[in-house]
Amino acid sequence: MKLKYLLVTLACTLSFQIAAKPSVNDMQQCQALIDFIEQKLTNPPAKYKSDLVDTAKLGLEKYDDYIQSDIVTPGLIEFNGGDKAKAAQMQKQVDAFKSSLTKALNQRYSQPGLFMDQVVALNECTKKAVPSGEALDDLKRSMESLIALVQS
Repeated sequence: MKLKYLLVTLACTLSFQIAAKPSVNDMQQCQALIDFIEQKLTNPPAKYKSDLVDTAKLGLEKYDDYIQSDIVTPGLIEFNGGDKAKAAQMQKQVDAFKSSLTKALNQRYSQPGLFMDQVVALNECTKKAVPSGEALDDLKRSMESLIALVQS
């Protein structure tokens, strides 16, 4: 029953485009979570089906690219008044912060595999920033695969 509720919630969440512009701060946290999950899927537990892992990784990669190219980079440029050099310097700070968040997640979740709270946290990110087209389809399949992996 919980799975059905989660899947319905996920489908509804991903089907709506959010009008408010997501913040760079929120998105760098989401990118850290994506990096963490991708690291977990690099050496997945043997019980994880490889096709689910591959599907999850593809969607995560495309979602991370979307966040970077459509939200973070333009947001940093806008914040710096169009100065791309300053934005590039800020990107280094963003990357360092993401790295520290990913490290903290690895310390908290040192055991192999994924947990539902990680997938739920990623779903919260998808509420803040929703891609369109093929990236959205890949993200939906990725989320479904992540849920299946957690339940395996």
